[in-house]
Amino acid sequence: MMEFGRFLKKEVKLGTISHIPVRADRRWIFVLLLLAAVTAFSLDPLVRDPIGSSLLGLAATVLFFISIFLHEYAHAVVARAEGLKVVEIVLHPFGGVARFAHAPETARAEFRVAIAGPAASFALALLFVGFLAVSSYAGTDILSLLLFLLALANFMIAVFNLFPGYPLDGGRVLRAYLWKQGKDLDEATILTGRCGQFIAVGLMILGLFFVVLRGEFFTGFWAILAGFFLFDSASSIIREVEAEHHVLVDDVMGLPTPVPPDVSLQHFIDQHLPMHRHSAFAVADDTRFLGILVLEDIKPIARDSWRAVRVREAMRPVSSDHFVLTGTSIHDARAALERNQIGAVAVLDDASRIVGLIYRSNVRKRA
Repeated sequence: MMEFGRFLKKEVKLGTISHIPVRADRRWIFVLLLLAAVTAFSLDPLVRDPIGSSLLGLAATVLFFISIFLHEYAHAVVARAEGLKVVEIVLHPFGGVARFAHAPETARAEFRVAIAGPAASFALALLFVGFLAVSSYAGTDILSLLLFLLALANFMIAVFNLFPGYPLDGGRVLRAYLWKQGKDLDEATILTGRCGQFIAVGLMILGLFFVVLRGEFFTGFWAILAGFFLFDSASSIIREVEAEHHVLVDDVMGLPTPVPPDVSLQHFIDQHLPMHRHSAFAVADDTRFLGILVLEDIKPIARDSWRAVRVREAMRPVSSDHFVLTGTSIHDARAALERNQIGAVAVLDDASRIVGLIYRSNVRKRA
């Protein structure tokens, strides 16, 4: 049974669009065929032709899932505009997900990426309404019915995704707002995750209502399944954030490769920078941490002055948000990175010697 479950969850590549792999697990294929069959069965009294209703049902279902893909593709397009690497788009039985190499690094980027999906679904709903108007004018009743259902489905996708519970888009919008207002990102994630769990429970209760009191088994069954899926996803992100407090900087830090304070900027650029392609570097006298040299701070300095200017003159002197101690959680290291806005933080041991360096890429989350 477990082997069969793993078989169903295995992903199948559907293609590549804009250099983004598009995949679907095998459960999605089953759901596509099931929805096509249900749609065809509903259309059969109007079409009165099993083959015709089957083709219309399949076409409508394919258009529905294309709409879901475009919802996720909108996330991907905006994410790329915000400088994020898009890993893939995956379609699953309850929708889809655009996966990024890491989460957005600012509240602004988080908001824009999150709102893009519902905006696309609203736009698709309006597009289908436009086609519906043309179809109604032409008197094609069956096509008008399908276009109405597609417009309604996209509208409902947009509205449902705006519910303020993580991992729904509305939860990400709420997280971006809380983040912008100064709330800790992990606290905002847990709060929106709890909202997601609450929405999931409400969805399961609604499903039971449809099954028990209205006898609509199909609608209720999918509402309950979607609720379970949403609850599991929200619970997973909460567990991930809480587990992060137990991961230490010692586990993810890199070698500090410090820059001596009395070498010239020209020496640093010629000898050190080609070997270590970073945006910020620890400056240390032997193992005594003195500050951080940021590449952005070198740009205003005239090139013909680089031989005369010493690293200690261009560096940012050490401050409390430039370093953390060994044994610090990566959650606290990320907080230091947020405060200093340099992209790096040094790791010091109990004797205040530099033993490592943490870059934003070491602690940023996958999305």
